[in-house]
Amino acid sequence: MRVRVNLYAGLRKFAPEGKAPFEMDVPDGTSLADLISRLGIPAEKPKILLVNGRHADPGQVLAEGDEVALFPPVAGG
Repeated sequence: MRVRVNLYAGLRKFAPEGKAPFEMDVPDGTSLADLISRLGIPAEKPKILLVNGRHADPGQVLAEGDEVALFPPVAGG
């Protein structure tokens, strides 16, 4: 199945050719944690996980056409 992935800030370096957003094919039953692992991102790096604009946990199973956004820790003030 095909999903769309957008990596932000320091996570962008894990995108193919460093370009995000991008689409990728993953097997049926792939979880968000599986996707993160497939991209070579250390599990502790993404702090905000979104699927289709909604907060998600790493165990969420992805579906065809899902849009995933991953953010590292953010700071501000």
